[in-house]
Amino acid sequence: MSHKSAWKAEKLGYTNVKLFGGGFPAWKKTGNYYVVETSYVKKVIDSLEPVVIVDSRPTRPAYVKGHLPGAISIPDKKFDQLKGILPTDKNIPLIFYCGGYT
Repeated sequence: MSHKSAWKAEKLGYTNVKLFGGGFPAWKKTGNYYVVETSYVKKVIDSLEPVVIVDSRPTRPAYVKGHLPGAISIPDKKFDQLKGILPTDKNIPLIFYCGGYT
């Protein structure tokens, strides 16, 4: 799909188009950040795999009104103050969520 998207961008006149040929599996394997679908988050929650889910929205009112099961509140603006509550085991996956870019 990325090849098709790159070709479409070139047809629109973009000239500095780059393609990562390894795709998502290679991107993830090299330790890069990525986005997951809600279905993946639900699967992780349901499976009880070790994971920390971080709600990055403001604690009040957003987190208090409702959050994903087991999520901890570390609002983006207070990350440096609260990062100590993250697990010391760096192998435990972290999933961050917020209200989007708007």
